[in-house]
Amino acid sequence: MRMRGRRLLPIVLSLIVIIILCISYISNHLHRDDDNDEQDEFLVHLPPAPATATAADENRVITPSAPGALLNLSNFEYLLASDVCRRAERELLAVLIVTSYAGHDALRAAHRQAIPQSKLAEMGLQRVFLLAALPPREKFVTQPQLASEQTRFGDLLQGNFVEDYRNLSYKHVMGLRWAANECGSGRSKFIIKLDDDIIYDVFHLRRYLESLEVDAPALATSSTLLAGYVLDAKPPIRNQANKWYVTKQEYPHALYPAYLSGWLYITNGATAARLVAEAERVAIFWIDDTWLTGVVRTRLGIPLKRHNAWYSANAEFLDCCVRDLKQHGYECEYFAGPNGGDAKLLVEFLHNVEKCYFDECSKRPAGKSLKETCLASVKSPAPEHGVAHVEPLKLR
Repeated sequence: MRMRGRRLLPIVLSLIVIIILCISYISNHLHRDDDNDEQDEFLVHLPPAPATATAADENRVITPSAPGALLNLSNFEYLLASDVCRRAERELLAVLIVTSYAGHDALRAAHRQAIPQSKLAEMGLQRVFLLAALPPREKFVTQPQLASEQTRFGDLLQGNFVEDYRNLSYKHVMGLRWAANECGSGRSKFIIKLDDDIIYDVFHLRRYLESLEVDAPALATSSTLLAGYVLDAKPPIRNQANKWYVTKQEYPHALYPAYLSGWLYITNGATAARLVAEAERVAIFWIDDTWLTGVVRTRLGIPLKRHNAWYSANAEFLDCCVRDLKQHGYECEYFAGPNGGDAKLLVEFLHNVEKCYFDECSKRPAGKSLKETCLASVKSPAPEHGVAHVEPLKLR
């Protein structure tokens, strides 16, 4: 009996060691998965999966552009996808990717009213709106409504990360990657990225892209095309009351590199693909245009082509452009700028600047610049903090 017990003892000990190692491996593996899930959720506020099927689920189009990944998101997928480039009958001059909040249905309607997809197609252009999943706080738009909008227009591209200002970098990369993959390979020559609250002269942009093909064909087809409003090196805002407040943990350096305003810029598929690939290797930063066209671009050594004269920061000037086009047929001095909270201004602007595309406008005479002649009601919104207080002042 003692001999048999001695023979069994090494076997029992070996089994105990194997069991302990298995338990340790399983525990560590589960712990790692939990950590990764928590990190993903913290970074992008991923929505929970619906418990039951809904009308939105029935209309949902899931077409991952990579095996379930976007930057550091391991479970990325499209909730709504668009094939506007694949459906084009010929190679497009450009595809417009428009960053839009999912609840901005009125702004998207204004874009479609200002220039419908059919007219864009005649110009060799197409347009998609970049959306994310609806946040719980959204009370006015539902996923079934977005699915209905997609059925009607087919121009929505919606990722499954939740709409949030700090998730714009995901949306920006999603749009560039989609445009490079879906609209590359002879489907579209250029990409125009813009925001949904921006007024833009699509006729001027078309002329510029056509001239770029003739005057700078090497740049047009290169992997180094980034053109728009250049913001030179600026320090991060460290004031906590400011919307753009950035902590030193988020960005420790004294200056941002020069970057393009996300209002509107021009690139192409080859350049977009390089930006997206490099973004996979860089820690993500929530100010999307600063990060992608600044930090990421700098690592690639891509120069910026400056067209700052195209842009106005004052919606009032664009309003006066519409007035002067109607009254005098004067060309507008600017080709892009904010709408000042007026969704219909884009409609008026594009419907009036179109005549200039057909040479039916005249140059503004000397002394008639907008800075000298524009009188308009202020459209710029008040600051988000503080209250204006006006009192009469006695002159002494």
